[in-house]
Amino acid sequence: MMYSIVKFRALLAERRHNRQAGSAFMGMLVGLAIFVIVQRTVVPRYSFVTPADLAIPFMPLTWAIYVLFFPFVIAVSAYAHEQAFDTFKVAVVVAFMVSIGCFQLFPEIVPRPDPTSIANSFLRQRITRLWEVDLPSNGLPSLHVSVTCLVCRMAWLTRYRWLIGTTGSLICLSTLTLKQHTLVDVVAGLLLAGLCAIVAEKWQQAEVSHGRA
Repeated sequence: MMYSIVKFRALLAERRHNRQAGSAFMGMLVGLAIFVIVQRTVVPRYSFVTPADLAIPFMPLTWAIYVLFFPFVIAVSAYAHEQAFDTFKVAVVVAFMVSIGCFQLFPEIVPRPDPTSIANSFLRQRITRLWEVDLPSNGLPSLHVSVTCLVCRMAWLTRYRWLIGTTGSLICLSTLTLKQHTLVDVVAGLLLAGLCAIVAEKWQQAEVSHGRA
């Protein structure tokens, strides 16, 4: 009897993991499609490059950390607590909507190095392909940073929070070393994540209160 209960609970947990992973995957797929469309409708006019940005070296090897973002979001989403994942979804939707508005109001041009200067042929091909899809615009705020921070927040009560937090920090740093974003973009992404986390938390509290009413 006890074995059957444990097995049933494991089955429910597995279904929840799959559902949350699938939801995260589809959300990123739809978001990426909208992002690509929007960046082709704006004309970049602003540059937020600072002397500090110029001092940060271009490190092609960090491409691997940058693209780790996608499996990172899916994996952490899959095993997050259900309530934390629900809050995360609301926060990400708000962050995405605010970012789309900012991309229209502050169309940014992010200067990038010449990919032909990359010695490693594999990295040269991967980064060239990345920059063909992800144009040097739609930089402020960095959605890569905002979503990564929200993922880390979602997992902060789990036993692997330090590993997830460290991985998230490296992903955020890679946006600078890969010249995907400027420091202003990253700071704006951090602030946006904090704001959206508060909004999502308030929304969830309101939902709970409404359910009790």
